[in-house]
Amino acid sequence: LLATWCFAIQIYCDFAGYTEIARGAAKVMGFDLMVNFNRPYLATSIVDFWRRWHISLSTWFRDYLYVPLGGNRGTRARTCFNLAVVFLVSGLWHGANWTFIVWGGLHAACVIGYVLTEGPRTRFAARLGRTGRAWFGAVAWLATFNFVCLAWVFFRAASVSDAMTVLRRIAAGLP
Repeated sequence: LLATWCFAIQIYCDFAGYTEIARGAAKVMGFDLMVNFNRPYLATSIVDFWRRWHISLSTWFRDYLYVPLGGNRGTRARTCFNLAVVFLVSGLWHGANWTFIVWGGLHAACVIGYVLTEGPRTRFAARLGRTGRAWFGAVAWLATFNFVCLAWVFFRAASVSDAMTVLRRIAAGLP
């Protein structure tokens, strides 16, 4: 589990660091590039995470795949289908390996679950007092961070079998 959390930090530092180097080099030449990472590990939902993580790539997938597929215009089932396609293609974009497809599929399932439970979550949060909302936010952050970290296992692993071994060991508390 500790290695999984450390990989999350490593991949963020790598991606965000490269982006900041590119932004700085562009700034020296008079160009302003967009912010690409906005504290993604502080997200309190998977949707919030994707608004903060690799913003330029997420924006590209939104503009050139999700919207042309119909976005959220249409039935809820069509929206869920569009989200699934985007995340599965995103996984495939990262590499032609089943681990990336599983990674994309996990994110698709989580985002779709978030979309489908919007009403009940909103009603539940409305019933909470100020302290309850603070606790709900803390739990939401913890769940989001740990989901993202566990999905990173598939992103990092050489095979689905290796990823499943890591997840089994995390679940069993083994080194």
